[in-house]
Amino acid sequence: MIPYEVRSLLNTTYFGYLCTRATYPHITPVFFVYDQRDGVYFMSTFGSRKIRNIASDRRVSLVIDVRDENDPFNNEGVMISGIARLYLPEQFKSQDYGSLITVYNLFREKYAEFVEPVHGDDDVLVRIEMKRLSYWKGPQFMNVRLHD
Repeated sequence: MIPYEVRSLLNTTYFGYLCTRATYPHITPVFFVYDQRDGVYFMSTFGSRKIRNIASDRRVSLVIDVRDENDPFNNEGVMISGIARLYLPEQFKSQDYGSLITVYNLFREKYAEFVEPVHGDDDVLVRIEMKRLSYWKGPQFMNVRLHD
């Protein structure tokens, strides 16, 4: 079970930092949505380094945090470790269609002024299946193992 504090952070924060790996770690900011049924999603393009890295190693980490520059004891965040799954454009017409439309609608609600219909041949939707998470609020930490 994902703690309330983590769900709240995932639902109210707009971007996080995704870490993938190849020869070297690669960290990049991403806009994301949280679908309480099955994980965190973000969108990218097929030629991006993060997608190329995920294609060769599906293990990823995503850090989402809120910082208080005046008082670091008010900082709050979560680091999610998990397995990424790529959804290519042709899969938007597959058996996962209903779930993918739900995720697309989550993006439209959260980022209404930015989201356009997925229509390019190089658009990729990525789901992170959460395996473990570490949550912090100031100096207090909580670790949660979700799946093996």
